[in-house]
Amino acid sequence: MRADGGYEEIKKAIEKLGKRHKEHIVAYAEGNERRLTGKHETANMTNFKWVIKKLITSEDTQFDKPS
Repeated sequence: MRADGGYEEIKKAIEKLGKRHKEHIVAYAEGNERRLTGKHETANMTNFKWVIKKLITSEDTQFDKPS
């Protein structure tokens, strides 16, 4: 998935996961209704959503160096 065209393969895999979302949620673990509420960092467990997001690290940030 990291080679040329890998992004398309990742999207296909995500779409496949979405088609069986309810089955995956049931098999995931007990207590999903308490954890996957959509109120904090998680999505609501009844909806399958995905986004592309770049994580910014300290290596991505340029700091002014003291002279």
